[in-house]
Amino acid sequence: MRATLVVIAAHGTAGVTHRAVAAEAGVPLSATTYWFSSRDDLLEETLRYAARQEIERFERLVLDLAARDLPVSEWAGALAAEMTDELEAHPGRHLAMFELGLEAARRPALRPEAEQVRATHLRLAELGARAAGSDDPAADAPIIVATLSGLIFEQLAAPRADFRERVLGPALSRLFERLTAAAPQLA
Repeated sequence: MRATLVVIAAHGTAGVTHRAVAAEAGVPLSATTYWFSSRDDLLEETLRYAARQEIERFERLVLDLAARDLPVSEWAGALAAEMTDELEAHPGRHLAMFELGLEAARRPALRPEAEQVRATHLRLAELGARAAGSDDPAADAPIIVATLSGLIFEQLAAPRADFRERVLGPALSRLFERLTAAAPQLA
């Protein structure tokens, strides 16, 4: 499944074939066809795998940030640093998640996993908003998720070397300042 994610990141879901995945994984073609009877099975299981990985990764990130008890002024910078480091280290993972999300829009069988990822992002954004001092974390969570998703998508589509300093950090600082403006500030 990791090899399938590499293929998806490089060629999109249209590039996923048993042969391409076997070549990427360095295994005989029979290995992929033994475990996955069809291309659809391979894509579905890969989305499930990617969804589990995304959920675990994002839970670790948000729980770590929430445990730091940072003031609002530092929340955005810490989140921007973590997200940028992850994006730089694993751009293919993020490309694959966008591709697989689109695939879920076309394939009802994949929607439960896509929904689980979405629900996790919202739940963890709500936790982050609460830790940052939001007075309505549930209402702010979709704004945070949409902002992060959009900015990550833009970085994947047109990478900028100064993404953290000039785009993500300032955007998140402004967002958190606005979302917590009415709430009492954390020390």
